[in-house]
Amino acid sequence: MNAPFEPVHSRFGGSIAARILRCPASVRLVDKVPAYLRRESAYAKRGTALHAAMLLLIERERSLADIVGEKINEYTVTRDDTENALRPVLDYVDTLLDQPGFEYFLEHRVNPDVPGAFGTSDLIGRISNTAYIVDYKFGQGVRVRAIYPDGDEDVLNAQAMFYAAGAHHSLRKFLAGVDTFVLVILQPQSIEPDAEMISAVAVTPAELDEFTTRFREACEEAQSPEPRLERGGHCRFCPAKPICPEHTKPLLDLAQLTIPAPAQTDYLQVLAHILTLVDAVKDIGKAAHDQAKAALHAGAVVPGYALTAGRAERNWRDTEPTAIAALESLGFSREDIVAEVMRSPKQIELRAKARGLKIPSEFIVSTRSGVSLARVENARAPVPGRDEIVRLFSALQTIRKEKIDG
Repeated sequence: MNAPFEPVHSRFGGSIAARILRCPASVRLVDKVPAYLRRESAYAKRGTALHAAMLLLIERERSLADIVGEKINEYTVTRDDTENALRPVLDYVDTLLDQPGFEYFLEHRVNPDVPGAFGTSDLIGRISNTAYIVDYKFGQGVRVRAIYPDGDEDVLNAQAMFYAAGAHHSLRKFLAGVDTFVLVILQPQSIEPDAEMISAVAVTPAELDEFTTRFREACEEAQSPEPRLERGGHCRFCPAKPICPEHTKPLLDLAQLTIPAPAQTDYLQVLAHILTLVDAVKDIGKAAHDQAKAALHAGAVVPGYALTAGRAERNWRDTEPTAIAALESLGFSREDIVAEVMRSPKQIELRAKARGLKIPSEFIVSTRSGVSLARVENARAPVPGRDEIVRLFSALQTIRKEKIDG
């Protein structure tokens, strides 16, 4: 069973459930941003297109080979998309749907019994007394989990809980008798190279009811005179960053910065504080830049700003085979024209992961491009400064001398 694929958006939708729970004030702030400036990014367009492609593949209206090159929602599906993203997700879904007695809905709109809240779940299915709520994540960024460790507690993915609570309320007859809801997130690509594609957790109807209560309260708070405003990881895709008081606050802090007395340690402390503030300012600067560019593209006027043509790039005018043939007729060899380049280890590893293969480690070597500045908690491989190197060298010399003398 399925419903036609149709992207829908709600002020209290599933994709922003975590943000609403943590920052109810974000709802009203986002309302102030013109709707056309809240449009999806190029990455989101790819995700939307691949979701639509999954529906076509599951319903056997297309094969993986057929879908390559097809333009869906302004995005053209590539071979890398099929091999690294669609194929592994389709394999999992096909295995799930092929179970005897498995019934399901595809791209079904649900409401978790909260006024104005709705969203579209990728796959809702059941077999016996177990329901599966499956969410595809085609982004290639930070890993998304069904459950996150948070100190001594575990935090359930708010979007997955939204869809499960929505299914529990909207499909009561279909899900009657279900006592276990399995939340499944399928993310075939992630910046974490060893991340598993499948993240899953089982929850009970009581936990879904508790989530619905908390979410309803957050939505009610969002419409109250003074809703809570909180900055955090949930702000990542919030279109209201440029006007959010929590995000613009560093601008004031930077303007009111106090210069310390001439002491090196005091100055370095202030320098660290400046870097922290500048990083925060860069974040809202990029958001404002992207929105202004989108506004100008849409024909709006941003006083003092205009779009300008980018740097010219030279390309072959005719199709590649025609240009190659013409150049060969001039006396060039194919080696003069075409350079065979091996794909990067990362590109091969993505294909290997999608096919369950492992690349032998002896074929790959890692080299550092140099050093860069990062916050301590984000430093992948801390590099000691000159003074630290001298201190370590002196310590080694002392140890060596003590061994010789001893």
